[in-house]
Amino acid sequence: MTLAVFFPSLMGVGIIISGALLISDWIRRLLPNRALKRQHNVIVGTYGAVADAVGAAGYHLKEPWFLRRGLRRRRTYFAVATVFTAGAFGAMEAGEAFHDDPLGVFFLSPWAVGIGYGTGAALLTVAAFALFLGLAYRSTPKSMMPLVSGTPFGEFILPSEADYNAALNTIEVGDTS
Repeated sequence: MTLAVFFPSLMGVGIIISGALLISDWIRRLLPNRALKRQHNVIVGTYGAVADAVGAAGYHLKEPWFLRRGLRRRRTYFAVATVFTAGAFGAMEAGEAFHDDPLGVFFLSPWAVGIGYGTGAALLTVAAFALFLGLAYRSTPKSMMPLVSGTPFGEFILPSEADYNAALNTIEVGDTS
């Protein structure tokens, strides 16, 4: 009896995971961020090596603006907020459905509701932040910009040839300590 329940459920979980991987691969193809991330990492590494060499010589190299991430398009933030809000309410509804299902494993289990609402709260937090960025957009408070520049909420900014030349002119004489 146990095997008759275990193997089909194991196959069902495998199918769900396979579908989730297919969807994530499709999204990765739509968002060509890997090449940009690789180029950005090369730029950051180059800047770090040059800054160390210049620092060893007794000079200070200012950090150029393109080492941080910038704001994405406004509609991207609204799309993220919409998708994460739908996912949050779906997770909460699923937790309640598992709790109320008399034939399910989680019948009257507070864990089902807790996990559903906890997941929903986390997703709603991300959705609220994305909605705030979409509404505030260019007038985003400076206190929020480190979250944009250090998380996937920001977009990689690649410098142009003029930016490379401008970066060469930012060497300042100063104390390295």
